[in-house]
Amino acid sequence: MDTRNSLWASGRDEEVQVNQRALIDKVLARYSGEHTVLRELLQNSDDAGAKSVEIHFNTSAFLEKRNSKNPSTSLSSDSNTLSVPSSSTTKLPDLTKEPLHQWEFRNDGIPFREEDWNRLKKIAEGNPDEEKIGAFGVGFYSLFSVTDEPFVTSGGQWMGFYWKDNKDQLFARRGTLPPVEPSAADDQKWTTFTMPLREASPFPGRPVDIARFLATSLTFMRNLSDVSMFFNEHRLVRIKKNAGHLKPLTLPSSSAYLDPKTRIAGTMTVKEVQSSDLGMQAQVLRWVYTTGSEKAAPKVTTVVSKPPVTGGFFASIFSSFASGTSSPAPRPSTPVPATPPVDPLEAVDSSVILTVYSARVESRLDQKSMAELERATKKKPPATCWYSLIYTGKDEFDMSQEEDQKEFKATGSVFQGLRADLDGVGTARVFIGHATSQSTGIGGHISARFIPTVERESIDLVDRQVSVWNKELLWVGGYLCRFIYESQLATIRTLWDEAMKSQTAPGEQMSATTREWLEGKALHTLKFFTFHPTTPSAVVGINMEAAFFACARDKAAFPIISSAGVKPAGQVRSYSPEYEAFLKNTPMLTESVVKAVPLTVNALRERGLIRDITFRDVLQELSQRPLNETEMEACMKWRIGLDTAGLQGNDEDVIRNQFLQAAILSYMEHKEGGGTEERIIPLASIKTFTSASNSISPNFPLPPHTLPFSLSKQFKPDSLRRFFGWADLTVVEWLEYLLLPSNGLPIESNITASPEFAEKVLNVLAKAWGSLSKQQMQRVAEILQDKTVIPTKSGMKVPKEAYFANANVFPDLPIVEMPKGTHIRGGLDKVLTALGVMKHVDLQIVFNRMITTGGWGVQELMKYLVAVKESLTPLERDRLRQTAAFPQEGPVPGSAKPIRRKPGDLYEPISSLRELGLPILDWGDQHKWRPNSEEAKMLFDFGLKRFPPLATILELASKTEDPAKQRKAFGYFLENFDTRYSNSYDPNLVAHLAFIPSLKQDGTAFLARPGEVFTNPECGFLGFALVEPSLRDAATNKLGVPRDPPAVLLMSILVDRPPNEPGAARQMFEYLTTRIADFPPHHFQNLRAMKIVPAHPPTARSATKEKQAADKWVLCKPGECFFRSDTGRSSDVHSKLFTFVDFGGKANMFLKACGVKDEPNVHEIAEMMVRDPKHFLELAGGPQGYLDELRQVAAQYNFDQKLLAQMRMTPFLLGSRRTPKAINNPKTAQLVDVGDAEEEDYEVVFDLLRPNQIVIVDDMNAYSLFAESLWGAPQDDIFEGFYQLLGCRRLTSLVSEEYRPQQVEVSASPATRDLRNLVLQRFPLFLHERNAQCKVKADWLSQDSNFVVRGCRKLNLVRKLEFGGKIVQKIQEASAAAELKSNIRSFGPLTLFYSQSDKLDMYEVAHAICRLLLKKHKVNDSLLFMTILSTDLRALRRRGFNVDRILHQQKAERELLAARQAEAQKEEQEALPVPPGGDPFAQPTPVRATRPVSTATASSDASETSTVVQGDTGPAFKPATRTPTTQMLDSLKNRFGRQGTGGGLAGLLGGERDGPSTQTPPRNEHAGVTPTGDIERNIQTAINACRSENSSVLSNRQHMSKVKESLEDGYCDVSGTDKDFSLIGTIQGYKFYVARDVANPQQVAISKQAALGRFASAIITPLKDVYKLPPTSLHVFYDQKGDLIAFNRNGSIFVNLRYYESWHDSDVQSGKAAKALISWYHSLAHEIAHNLVQPHNSEHEFYFSAICESHLLEFTGLLNRAVA
Repeated sequence: MDTRNSLWASGRDEEVQVNQRALIDKVLARYSGEHTVLRELLQNSDDAGAKSVEIHFNTSAFLEKRNSKNPSTSLSSDSNTLSVPSSSTTKLPDLTKEPLHQWEFRNDGIPFREEDWNRLKKIAEGNPDEEKIGAFGVGFYSLFSVTDEPFVTSGGQWMGFYWKDNKDQLFARRGTLPPVEPSAADDQKWTTFTMPLREASPFPGRPVDIARFLATSLTFMRNLSDVSMFFNEHRLVRIKKNAGHLKPLTLPSSSAYLDPKTRIAGTMTVKEVQSSDLGMQAQVLRWVYTTGSEKAAPKVTTVVSKPPVTGGFFASIFSSFASGTSSPAPRPSTPVPATPPVDPLEAVDSSVILTVYSARVESRLDQKSMAELERATKKKPPATCWYSLIYTGKDEFDMSQEEDQKEFKATGSVFQGLRADLDGVGTARVFIGHATSQSTGIGGHISARFIPTVERESIDLVDRQVSVWNKELLWVGGYLCRFIYESQLATIRTLWDEAMKSQTAPGEQMSATTREWLEGKALHTLKFFTFHPTTPSAVVGINMEAAFFACARDKAAFPIISSAGVKPAGQVRSYSPEYEAFLKNTPMLTESVVKAVPLTVNALRERGLIRDITFRDVLQELSQRPLNETEMEACMKWRIGLDTAGLQGNDEDVIRNQFLQAAILSYMEHKEGGGTEERIIPLASIKTFTSASNSISPNFPLPPHTLPFSLSKQFKPDSLRRFFGWADLTVVEWLEYLLLPSNGLPIESNITASPEFAEKVLNVLAKAWGSLSKQQMQRVAEILQDKTVIPTKSGMKVPKEAYFANANVFPDLPIVEMPKGTHIRGGLDKVLTALGVMKHVDLQIVFNRMITTGGWGVQELMKYLVAVKESLTPLERDRLRQTAAFPQEGPVPGSAKPIRRKPGDLYEPISSLRELGLPILDWGDQHKWRPNSEEAKMLFDFGLKRFPPLATILELASKTEDPAKQRKAFGYFLENFDTRYSNSYDPNLVAHLAFIPSLKQDGTAFLARPGEVFTNPECGFLGFALVEPSLRDAATNKLGVPRDPPAVLLMSILVDRPPNEPGAARQMFEYLTTRIADFPPHHFQNLRAMKIVPAHPPTARSATKEKQAADKWVLCKPGECFFRSDTGRSSDVHSKLFTFVDFGGKANMFLKACGVKDEPNVHEIAEMMVRDPKHFLELAGGPQGYLDELRQVAAQYNFDQKLLAQMRMTPFLLGSRRTPKAINNPKTAQLVDVGDAEEEDYEVVFDLLRPNQIVIVDDMNAYSLFAESLWGAPQDDIFEGFYQLLGCRRLTSLVSEEYRPQQVEVSASPATRDLRNLVLQRFPLFLHERNAQCKVKADWLSQDSNFVVRGCRKLNLVRKLEFGGKIVQKIQEASAAAELKSNIRSFGPLTLFYSQSDKLDMYEVAHAICRLLLKKHKVNDSLLFMTILSTDLRALRRRGFNVDRILHQQKAERELLAARQAEAQKEEQEALPVPPGGDPFAQPTPVRATRPVSTATASSDASETSTVVQGDTGPAFKPATRTPTTQMLDSLKNRFGRQGTGGGLAGLLGGERDGPSTQTPPRNEHAGVTPTGDIERNIQTAINACRSENSSVLSNRQHMSKVKESLEDGYCDVSGTDKDFSLIGTIQGYKFYVARDVANPQQVAISKQAALGRFASAIITPLKDVYKLPPTSLHVFYDQKGDLIAFNRNGSIFVNLRYYESWHDSDVQSGKAAKALISWYHSLAHEIAHNLVQPHNSEHEFYFSAICESHLLEFTGLLNRAVA
């Protein structure tokens, strides 16, 4: 069954109500554009076929005057002239402020038909005519934006609209107009919309802007051609348009590749394109212009005029082009007259001529698409529509700008909105009948049948089907733009080609003026069709631009202006200034294009239509023509800067060869006779170049392979070498060219024939000589050495035949002589020398004359040689060294001639050398010998000796035949040692020579070798020879004689001849102490085991042996000896066991190095004990001395395993046993008084036993029972650990206990509960004070199942000892005992039994619990726990125990109990029945508590502290059942320590217990209030807890206080963070940390330095002073993310720089630090509170508030100073 249909049939209809006022308001709210009312009425008028429109803005005064039928002073509305106010008007109203009361809008279109009147009443029922613009039926209702009651008259009828009863429903009333006079019949043709304004207001905008809006709106109107604007029937503005005839257009053949069909959906096709001229005229009163404009003033641009027409063919081209329809002729330029006075009533005429291009578009839609569009627009889509675009040519644009500069400089003309938007500011709009808010992105307006949004402000691109229609039209727009662009560029191409053809000379370029004009026209077109981003929808511009480029079938054929005219984009290259200088034939974009239309250039580059200039492009042009010098310079500079990495096959050699093969230079070479001559130079023929630094002048003849200097000087030599492979022209190459017979040079440039030219060439060589390499110098010498290139007195000579002027010994020598008298020095001297020009006469000639004739002596020879020394060759110098031509002093027996020797065989002629008998040079008596003379220096250079060599002088010093000469030789050696012999002297090399004066041990003098004597007199007693005392310092410091014998020698003497008595030993050991550093370590290791120490043996065991050994010295090993010490009791014992020596402090130092120790170590003592324990016990003087020695061993029992094994098997441990005095122990030993008065009847017996025979007493109760059966270890921690290590067992492991309770109670009695509560209360306090390691947590006992207390009538304890194969059992009564049941899976419970028939012994209670729960139980633990259990809380507090938490817990529990009792009493009273006749609302009698109340006052103990403490009270009531409240308190106790409820136990403990009273004292209301002094002390503790962070790396894996901005559970979280921080540095004393995940932390620290400094100085430091924090406790950190503002790490406080920067730094910079101080004041207080309380709870909140309050006064002062 169809439920819905059945329900529908039974229902009823109800009317859907519409709030018409709200509906209209919402519709009008979408109309955001300006002049909405006028725009809608203008569009309705155009749809109605109107030709004229009048808009009247009327004031109330005018309306009153018109209604009274006064005659009008204005012209009729059909007048062709403006109506102006009467000249008698004294003052014109201000059009921007004059209030208006009514608008009237009139048009002369078709009067309203009946369907029009009906549609006027209906909202959202648009015009169904597909040829009309209106579509949505809401345009008329825009009138309601200014009026509430619009009134319409048309065709003799009227209709008025009103809001009935001033409510929300709109009503219309219609009627017929009354008949009119025939004279007023013309008014019947007008359709009038009257709009009484809702409230008086001025013009809807500046009148100039309204006029501009009207002019722009009129442009695309199909019928409307005349619009007037009136003020009180005075016409202010009249705008008319005249449309020219349509002219069909066809594209040039080069542009026929455009595809007219759209490519979005392919539904539209452009069938034809037409153009027409649109002329618009405006008459505007200057009064209107004086009101100003709210629009931007027109932009001033430079106008490029046409080139002057001078006649001829080119002039005819321009004249015919200018006469065409597409570009009217420019107006003639007239001089600007003087500015007359401004008349506001003057009518200003202006006009503009536009070109409108229109494309007829046919659409072919399928039925579905048509239906969707009809649904969306309420009309069928047109099959044919027109797409129009306003194009402003360059000339028209310039004319309009000129007009603006003349007439409308301030406001711009009314046609400013029609001018081309070349700058892309968005003034060009899309028209859908009227202008919308959508910009076109290009320079002109477009109009088409776009489907707009409801408010008609933009194109609808949201609806799917509508969006397709609109995008198809956008594609048509892009096609039309491309069509117009192609047409304009084709015209410019024609003009360019004709201009180039008119040039007469070949290669002649067109004039700069013509080029500039044509480029200006092209730039204008490019700017016009540059696609800028569109608003509000960017899709409009994107789609049009895509169609603009994509509508062509051949993308590369896109025309564009280039340096070579209009060319297809595929042939044009990108602009580059470096290419522009030398590429003249390659089309490229010009600089003006790149700067003017960067968006278009980028679009072309992105689409691959414009490419960069390639290397191949350059090679192509270089191969086509030679470059002049300027062009070649630019080309070479480009090549140097070329990045070859991106070139295909980027091999440098290949690229260089390609370039050089293509490039050709056209070089204009100067002729000698004047003039120039062109020389074609292929760069491939160039090999070398010259530079400014080259010594070869460009005026010299140069090789043909050298680059012209005028070009090479423009480049760095390195660039020419690297990029072109050219080399510097070398002197060698130049000389080879000059000497070529085929060089064709004239005689004046012949180096072998012209002395003058040879002189020039030699000077060039001299200048360049210092920069030539050795190979080049040799090559120059090879080239010129056999050429007659040296000018001399005897003519041109080869170099070897010429002499320098200073070699003029003979008058017939050919001396060098330059024609121009150039001085031969410096470089020229070097050149001539290198070529072989002679500087001196051959030495053989000189020697012959000296020896044979005897005319020259040594002095004359050396004088000549000094004169020519610079010219001496190395060979000649060596010849002088090897020639025996120098005489020796002294006569030669049997000969009158002197002995002649080589210079190296003779010595300098001085007296000190003569005394040594050495061969001396015979210098003669003519001149005195001067060592500093040039002659002496040359002789020294030839080998003349100045002092004897080391071997010679030492041989002289070691000869004993002539003692006098020997002493002089030794003295000469010492005297000249530092200056001449120190570097070469080595004692090892002269060890075979005995030349050192020395003394033997008996005083005999002799000459010794360097290794046979020593200088230290202390070693003489060992038999060593010593240097003479006067020579000790010289021998040590100069001759290298050792001070002491070597250690090896001393070692052998000590081993072979050790001292045998104390005196000799002291002397030897004291000397050896000074030599300890010279002995290597292994020597001491060897000496440790050698018998070298004389000593007495250890004291014998009998007095007779001691006396015999007193006079006997035995050599002992150092490792077995010890230094004697008289301090301590152990010295007596050790002296009987070990060998002791003492040779004095200095000697003992050497012995210590050899291994003698200060005293026996523990290991040695232990070995001695284990070796003979009984003897050691005897020497120790008994058990006490033995224990003293054993204590040292026990304290340091880190022995090797071998010794430990011996200890475990040897009876060397001392054990004790307690026996009755009446019993004679067979092992008699010394009795020790134990000092225990209760054990006077016992004696303690000691014996040496093995470890397995001794037990460690860790249970005194058990020991007291089995003492007679056990040997116990000394009761000391040191001994017990040592004994246990060796295998002694603990007594507790040998004794088993069994408790046998009798008649155990079934249910817990009050005493049992009290005992349990007491233990639970005091056990945590015991653990806190003892700091003992417990097997369970403190709160484990508090669980009911874990700790059970049971009372019994009698409790027997059975203890059984199993040890040494024996079993001993003891039974005794006990007052308390405990047992713990545990296994692998569970632990517990602990059951405590106590005897009810005997007085409870708290020690047994404590001992029973401690024995089972503590990991290491000691007697002191039981005693301490007993004290805590049995002592009053106040007494414990006086003794220093921390019992405050227990008292606070007791108070809380009492208050909780009192509250429960009060609630119970209240419930009980409410439950009482009302007595008969009683008042049911009467207050019931309260029920009092049953527990007794004490009247005692506070004790005197309360005066000891400021806190009033209540006494320890026992519970007088049954414990309450655990509630959630008590469970919460238990969780709090986990932090502060477990607190019990107390307990009296008076019945158990009896009257003797010094415990608390069972009575409850009076309630003190102030007992729970903590004194302020305590709070202040806690605060100070928190502040003092702040400390410095010393770690450089902060690993935050631990709990820390993290302050967050917002958390559900509080201000900050202490759960921790996983960030790590690294220390970067410090600023103002505060450490700065950066998170590890921050990249480049050093850079972060530098960038944040300023903010960090302000944070430290303005915030942290003042707050640190307020809280009095340690300066090192505050730190700063920085991270990039997270909510960590601050945290407390173990007392170190860290604050986050990132949050300071984000929240406060800008305020602090501007001097407003108050908010920052307040924020960080609380943050620091929060973190300081964490020093007391870690978690966030009420206690932390309390201390946080307390810290803030305690420092508030200081902070207020700081805040006042900050605000001031």
